[in-house]
Amino acid sequence: MVEELREQMIRAEEELEGEEKAHPAQFLLGLASWQRLILAILLFLNVALCGCMALVMTGRVVLPF
Repeated sequence: MVEELREQMIRAEEELEGEEKAHPAQFLLGLASWQRLILAILLFLNVALCGCMALVMTGRVVLPF
């Protein structure tokens, strides 16, 4: 029984190693086009918000209120 569990663990580790070797870009290629669009919009909004926050924190832009 212990030997069977050991073999199952070895097989599970081999499967995980095979999945880990996949390139991260393949994750994005597996998405539908609308999902990639949503991710691109969210990334743009994130960068824009961080940029605006940096400008306000450095004092280059003053909020009107």
